[in-house]
Amino acid sequence: MAKVDKGRSRPAPLQFGLRTLLGATTGTAVLFGVLRWLDVPPRASLMVLVVGGAGAAAALGLVVVITRWATGEDDHQKDDLI
Repeated sequence: MAKVDKGRSRPAPLQFGLRTLLGATTGTAVLFGVLRWLDVPPRASLMVLVVGGAGAAAALGLVVVITRWATGEDDHQKDDLI
């Protein structure tokens, strides 16, 4: 079978494996376990959760932007529509 080349090839999408998810879950559990062990008030724990979630979302967004920049992808190209 002949391989059809339609211009440029696309890079594989970002994926996270089970090891990454298990590590993030374990880290979060240890963090909140330590906060509970230190008798930190629940509102402070909620603030830690919100700030940590916002930081993780910002880091993920930065990785996506850097990956698109490094691969040369451009959202304004309409080559895929034709």
